[in-house]
Amino acid sequence: MPPRTPSPFQPQYTQGLRPCDDGRRGSKLPGCTTGELRRRIGQGEYLVIIDGLVCKLNGFVGKHPGGPLAIQHMVGRDATDEVASMHPREVLDVQVPRWAVARFVPDAGCGKHAVSFVEDMQLPYSAPRSTSLGANKYPQPGAAVSGLDYAAIQRDYRQLGAHLHAAGFYQCRYSDYAFEAARYTVLFATAVGLVLAGPHSAWTYLAAAVSTAMLWQQLAFFAHDLGHNELTGRRRFDMVLGICVGNLLGGLSVGWWKKNHNTHHIVTNDVDNDPDIQHLPFFAVSTRFFESRYSTYYKRIMHFDAAARVLVALQDKLYYPIMCFARYNLYVQSWSYLAFSDFAPFRWLEIGCVALFLVWFSWLVAQIPTWPLRALYVLVANSVSAIIHIQITLSHFAMSTESPDPTHECFAARQIRTTMDVACPRWLDWFHGGLQFQIEHHLFPRVPRHRLRDLQPMVKALCRKHRMDFMEFSFVDGNVYTVRWLGEVASRVSLFNAREMQHAAEAAAAETIKHRAL
Repeated sequence: MPPRTPSPFQPQYTQGLRPCDDGRRGSKLPGCTTGELRRRIGQGEYLVIIDGLVCKLNGFVGKHPGGPLAIQHMVGRDATDEVASMHPREVLDVQVPRWAVARFVPDAGCGKHAVSFVEDMQLPYSAPRSTSLGANKYPQPGAAVSGLDYAAIQRDYRQLGAHLHAAGFYQCRYSDYAFEAARYTVLFATAVGLVLAGPHSAWTYLAAAVSTAMLWQQLAFFAHDLGHNELTGRRRFDMVLGICVGNLLGGLSVGWWKKNHNTHHIVTNDVDNDPDIQHLPFFAVSTRFFESRYSTYYKRIMHFDAAARVLVALQDKLYYPIMCFARYNLYVQSWSYLAFSDFAPFRWLEIGCVALFLVWFSWLVAQIPTWPLRALYVLVANSVSAIIHIQITLSHFAMSTESPDPTHECFAARQIRTTMDVACPRWLDWFHGGLQFQIEHHLFPRVPRHRLRDLQPMVKALCRKHRMDFMEFSFVDGNVYTVRWLGEVASRVSLFNAREMQHAAEAAAAETIKHRAL
């Protein structure tokens, strides 16, 4: 594997999380101890700790623009960094005090820098974080190790965030999107032009299909930016524009993606909670999936059944073929969300835009003279879209799924542990669309992607200072690393099958002995 890329940068920032951190917020509110917090959560209250305040969010959870799970997964936890990273500072300064019902006063036995107080509670909407400290019948290769100073990591991460605000990193440079818009226009014009005016040959429609797939890839990057409010910072405007891009031109629901993606950002690479790694029966990125875990996102058990055993045992060999069909799954997920989800704030706008996509795309396909050529165009356009699915999965599939210390591991340490960067030259940034800087994006998701390359040296310096691995590979090496990891997990399926057969034989033998005794 390639070496981690060093950087000579050393952090020079000293600002705190926000200028208003003066210790006086909520001074008139009653105190809430750890025991009281847990008792009230057990009674059904959604209590989240934000900036030292206990916020009751029962009345807001169904209205949260990022979906209810983004809140529910932080119940009983300190969500200060999660909220600060995903929202404008006005949310912390103005909205949070309105939701506050108490000041948090942790019990002495909880530890000074604990961030979770419910890891031993069975909450119906959020499973305890997967940990390498617990018992695992099928040990996870490459489990995370502890020994990091999470309080120091958290302090320096917040100082870096303040530095980015002061240095203007959150200001979008609209000139960057002029080049993006030109690229989208060229790809769209090429695809449509070849279909309407090109010679009637398989090569023409192959070229049109590739142009369509590249257009969908590039538009997905733009919709991702809009979903994180990186363009204008105005949530509603960015969301509506994202729907007009993703739903109308790509046929996928941006609302579904936002609900899924925000959950992923909050519980990155957690086996029971993160939908982005829950892909049974096709993939298992952790041996914990062998245990037929319950998904809090899909609200069902992910059965490791006979089909899963066969497919997961071959997942390293099937990785690329399955990626060629991944876009069809996104169509199904999008339509299911728009039809059945109880949380779809822009449902009718999205349905209208998806309907218009079906109209214009069906019309375009109808201009192709024969059914075989039409099928060729549709299949290739959707199959070449595998590129973006590979780019997305590289960021997390081969990374840690187990926390060394869920009670104390801070937000920044968790994001760095679970995420990978892809090294590429600057001139190739357009191809990766910001996904090459996933560590930086997960730490600061509202920083526009065109600024992430400038941010990367600062994050590397933070990692070096605190002895955290900064995982970065070239695109080719990242593919090799991911496929090898899938193969490593796949190799454990035979061990699982052997143990299951042994347990079944032992149970049968015990039953036989019992009957003989009778």
